[in-house]
Amino acid sequence: MKHLLNYKKIYKLFTKVVMLHNLINNNNDSILILAYSQKSPNITHITQELVIDIGGEMDLDCSTKHSREPNSSWVKVAKDQIVASIELSSGSVLIVKNPNVSLITEIKQNSSRYIIHIHNIQEDDASIYRCDLITGFNAKISAYTELMVRGQPFIYDNSTKSLVVEEYQSVLKLACFASGYPTPRVFWRKPNNPILTIGNILKISGIKKEDRGNYYCIAENSVGNDTIRRISIEVEFPPVVTTLLTRVGQAVNYDAYLVCTVEANPQPAITWIYKGVELSNNEHYWISNIATAEDKMDSILLIKIKNYLYGRYICRASNTFGTTEIKISVYSKYCFHKHMHKILSISI
Repeated sequence: MKHLLNYKKIYKLFTKVVMLHNLINNNNDSILILAYSQKSPNITHITQELVIDIGGEMDLDCSTKHSREPNSSWVKVAKDQIVASIELSSGSVLIVKNPNVSLITEIKQNSSRYIIHIHNIQEDDASIYRCDLITGFNAKISAYTELMVRGQPFIYDNSTKSLVVEEYQSVLKLACFASGYPTPRVFWRKPNNPILTIGNILKISGIKKEDRGNYYCIAENSVGNDTIRRISIEVEFPPVVTTLLTRVGQAVNYDAYLVCTVEANPQPAITWIYKGVELSNNEHYWISNIATAEDKMDSILLIKIKNYLYGRYICRASNTFGTTEIKISVYSKYCFHKHMHKILSISI
């Protein structure tokens, strides 16, 4: 009797195992059938590259198959690491807060369309746009398109601005970075001069004071007016002192004018020296400095000649880069008009 009960238990247990095996097999078949009947989601179409005028409008279309909401999204891809990418939409929901952007969706059983519409297009709308489709956990496929906005060139703020450099600096580089569509041609000029070079970089080797002044970076394409950026180059250099006359003759009791021309940057201190003494305005001397051009001035020394004021005068100019001087000699000169006046007085 005891053995009979054991056989019954074994039979029931065996029956349960068989039922469980059949159930597992049936479920696997169902799972297998489901896996074969469900196709992988994919992107079937994305709008090709577009070229649009400023103020225009366009549609970005991303079509998918076998995808579920909200597995699709549109992203405006960042142009660089400074500006982050912008998510425009997720499924049927518009995320970006921009009155010029709207979302149109067409959701069907096996296919969907997600259309980003942009009107009143501006230059900053130009970018690469990406359609993402989630296909699984941490898995997605993407398709890309690009919007190019036709517009006149613009020059970036990271281009060279005004500079102050020392004379004979080894190499000076001026940079001008421009963008726009079509891609602009960039070239450099100085006023009343031919084109210096073509390209984003202008190199000046061993810069001299004659190289100072305004340089113009010009960006041009077939759209609108050229864009121009002025770059002012200031060159620092020691004084250069010149004079037209190194010898000035004059009679006693007449005025002698001594002139020296000084070119320097920074602006120099100019002094006149006679017999080791720095001169100033008094009954014998009058000094005036007159700016005549950029970094250039004339220094005038007026002498009311006396017998003891003949000799060598020094015009000296100094700035932080050096000191330069020039010597002008004042000598006695016979005055014909004064002599004739004496003769006429005696004869009368």
